[in-house]
Amino acid sequence: MKRDIIQELNVWRNHSYRKPLILRGARQVGKSWVVNEFGKSYKHFVTINFEKAKNAQEIFAGDLNIDTLLINLALYTHQKIIPGETLLFLDEIQVCPAALQALRYFKEECPELHVIAAGSLIDFILDDIGIPVGRVQFLYLYPLSFAEFLTVNQRDDLRQTILSKDINPVIHKEIIEYLKTYFWLGGMPAVVSAWLENKDPNLCQEIQDEIIDAYVQDFHKYASDKQIPYVSKVFNSIPKQLGNKFKYVHIDADMHSLPLKNALNLLIKAGVALPCYHTSSEVQLLGAEVNEKKCKVFFFDTGLAQRILGLNINKWFLTRLTVANIGPITEQFVAQELTAYTISRKKAELFYWHREARSSNAEVDFVVLKDGLIIPVEVKSGKNGRLRSLFLYLDSHPHSPYGLKIAEHLFAEHDRIKEIPLYGIEAWVSK
Repeated sequence: MKRDIIQELNVWRNHSYRKPLILRGARQVGKSWVVNEFGKSYKHFVTINFEKAKNAQEIFAGDLNIDTLLINLALYTHQKIIPGETLLFLDEIQVCPAALQALRYFKEECPELHVIAAGSLIDFILDDIGIPVGRVQFLYLYPLSFAEFLTVNQRDDLRQTILSKDINPVIHKEIIEYLKTYFWLGGMPAVVSAWLENKDPNLCQEIQDEIIDAYVQDFHKYASDKQIPYVSKVFNSIPKQLGNKFKYVHIDADMHSLPLKNALNLLIKAGVALPCYHTSSEVQLLGAEVNEKKCKVFFFDTGLAQRILGLNINKWFLTRLTVANIGPITEQFVAQELTAYTISRKKAELFYWHREARSSNAEVDFVVLKDGLIIPVEVKSGKNGRLRSLFLYLDSHPHSPYGLKIAEHLFAEHDRIKEIPLYGIEAWVSK
């Protein structure tokens, strides 16, 4: 289960201005596994899981003197903690807010010690206690991307071929078969591991059901009893509204929008929902021009979204993978891919463009900032899918040099349009 973020952890390890690191991401995306795997490269690797070891919280209950903390942590774990040789991993740190507050003092008083923190729903506690700017660093982890999926399937050869953009039609069909599997499987590590070991779709769907149930159980951890019915309804509605402007009336026409909006914000903070805001995209700071009243919402994992939608796995294997056949789930996949290949030091943001006019109503699926340029992105079916909205965007936004079409064909370029296959997003982002 090799993950790309290990490379970024190595960069962090060797950086001259290294700070304590907080690894953020939704539940069960592999945060603990990644750090445990990374810890194998250290001479000493010390882990404190505050959820399992409740009494470990008492170590941080008094004064946060780092020398004293390190002595007590070493005694508690029966392991050596040597700055420069040890990685200290504080897992499920949200259970112990004092340990989160101590991170700033690790930076100030013992910068040589390598410290990583992670935890489920950590974003909620971060908002409550605050973390001083400049004292810690963040990395964001998401479900496996399609490129990572090829790597764990021992098909780095296909991944490198995609990056080269020189793809034979026969190889194209082979990649599409992997992509078809990824669309229903998704990128949750437990599901992918089960597939690699057993190749049993029914078992994988059972694990997906368990993960979905775990997320539902988590509602009680960050929502009040009054909020839970709203959170549950929004959670189940997100996959049903993929690709469209998210409307609360489509969740429950009898419910007021404000509690539903608050429920959506909770799911966004939990990493379950990925908002895609409308932007006029006139300046490079796309987030400065968002219209929060116009928002599409994507799920954080394609496989779980398909499972909530009640995918018939037997029928899926007989279905040809085309944008026309699978509809909005393709846009969900693109949103997830764009999120996965975002610089992991900052939280991914998604934007789209929509012009409402009687004579020229138009919508571009995504707007992406790449190499300092604002690029409109359309997900289209077939080789000859109409690009009216894309050209309307380019005509009204002269600062955008070209548009990107994502479809089922190979890499191509013509008439202000760059075309890439569904599986080519990493190649385009990384170029």
